[in-house]
Amino acid sequence: MQETLRPTLEITEHYYMSHIRSLIFNIIFWIMGPLWVVMVLVPLSFMPSPVPMRRAIMMWFDAVFFLLDIISGITVEERGIENLPTDKGFILCCKHMSNLEALIAYRRMPNLTALAKAELFRVFGFKQVLEKMEVISINRGKGEAKDKTPEIAQFLLAQKIPLLLFVEGTRIPVGKRKRLKSGVFYLQKDVDIPVICASTNTGVHWLKGSPFNRPGTIVMEYHPAIEGGLGKEDFMDRVKENVVIHSEKLMGIEGRDDEGEARSESRSPGPV
Repeated sequence: MQETLRPTLEITEHYYMSHIRSLIFNIIFWIMGPLWVVMVLVPLSFMPSPVPMRRAIMMWFDAVFFLLDIISGITVEERGIENLPTDKGFILCCKHMSNLEALIAYRRMPNLTALAKAELFRVFGFKQVLEKMEVISINRGKGEAKDKTPEIAQFLLAQKIPLLLFVEGTRIPVGKRKRLKSGVFYLQKDVDIPVICASTNTGVHWLKGSPFNRPGTIVMEYHPAIEGGLGKEDFMDRVKENVVIHSEKLMGIEGRDDEGEARSESRSPGPV
């Protein structure tokens, strides 16, 4: 009888230990993260050079992935790194299911930028941090984003930096789909700038709305650039295939479309 119960007890013990370790990691992450921003990044953002602040960001990200490994048993594998340009600006369209996609992308590309709502630039401290990171301010309420698409693309090319876009606009639960925002099409429509798609299985290991993480390997896969000259429908189909459907393949699931998902919504790129 005792021998029969032993495997069950071991599984139960492993289950609870995994949850306890997840709670420990999340407590550290959600307490130390804001403290690091306020006590380290904000003061460094007032220095003339952005280098010290960017180094501090990388130190925090390295600490996060180290703690994920030793506490939660989560490691990261990146595929297709050779598809990321190193000598020019480009757009990175990524699947968004957790807090990790941006961290993985930024650690790989420390000069990465993003779009952010103009309201964030009015907050003292955050304004300086965002400006040092060359985050691009947009005012979505006034339709400014769609008017600035050529300017944004030219800025990326001139500065030779990548732009991170979450084309779904928000974090999406595993197994669900959302209409993609077509702003990325307009960003590259009149400007010769590479568009790279990234698929991932982060949502399986860092669950949206849950304090518990699941041990295993997180995969971030960077696909070859989408060829230029495509019409809007064909272009967005390529984005969906690489960002959404391939992510579902990495997770071993088949996603479910929301009603009307077949059409792309809003040409605004939207903040990440």
